[in-house]
Amino acid sequence: MSEIRITLRDVEDRLRVLRGKYGFSSEDFRSNLECRSRVSDQDEFDWESCLVHAEVLRDQEEELHRDYLVYLVPSASERADKSQTLLDLVA
Repeated sequence: MSEIRITLRDVEDRLRVLRGKYGFSSEDFRSNLECRSRVSDQDEFDWESCLVHAEVLRDQEEELHRDYLVYLVPSASERADKSQTLLDLVA
């Protein structure tokens, strides 16, 4: 069985298709039983799983971005060390 990688864009595209098909938002899908009752069983499963996948993928994307910024932006102590090194070189 081969692995299939689904991106956040793929999941959001599928959610957009489902919202267009049924004419209501994902929030309505989650909270309004009348809206949800109009969705086929297969689409209900797809919609629910896409919402969960989108949340997980957004969380992973945010974590990756935070980690990148931590790596990219030096801490105050690292800036102070670099400033002191520069002062030592100038002196």
